[in-house]
Amino acid sequence: MMKTRFPLLVLAMAVLASGFSTTSATGHEGHDHEAMQKAEKKISDTLAKLPAEDQKLAAAQRFCPMMAYSRLGAMGAPIKLTIEGKPVFVCCKGCIDDAKAGGTATVKITEKLKDASAELAKLPPAERAAAEAQKYCAINTKGLLGSMGAPIKLEIDGKPVYLCCGGCTKKAQANPAATLAKVEELKKPGMKEGHDHGDKDHADHKK
Repeated sequence: MMKTRFPLLVLAMAVLASGFSTTSATGHEGHDHEAMQKAEKKISDTLAKLPAEDQKLAAAQRFCPMMAYSRLGAMGAPIKLTIEGKPVFVCCKGCIDDAKAGGTATVKITEKLKDASAELAKLPPAERAAAEAQKYCAINTKGLLGSMGAPIKLEIDGKPVYLCCGGCTKKAQANPAATLAKVEELKKPGMKEGHDHGDKDHADHKK
């Protein structure tokens, strides 16, 4: 009797363990998705406090020109500047001096951000999020994804890789390991903290 029931007990425990594992993995994925939704809602709520016209401009620009991985609204209300007669939004007070000092260069970056954001907005939500997480081409690492039209999506070892144009495809495929390493580098949280302000600590300006 015991010999018959013991294997059944082991099988039941294995099934339970499998169930817990699946639930845990699903829960983790759900948690990531929920975190993303919360972050998006926080940004939307923050931008909604701006005047109507500024909401449109900030939504079109989407990112800070001085901290390329910083979404406008993620660090509180974005700050509107006028540089060479053009409206430019920065993510926080720590970017004001650099943005003004940049002058023409800041305006050009802002225009590129608008063009890129408009192009990426045409992608399905999941692909847009992935492209924005990478932000730059894996080969032409100064090329904003979307600034040269729809980005090219490759699958390398089952992982998505975005390129600025078809001209980068061969180089990306020639050295898959290096390409994937560059994508991971571009997606690092440290990169998202952005642009180097020298001695300034951006964390002081997040409030």
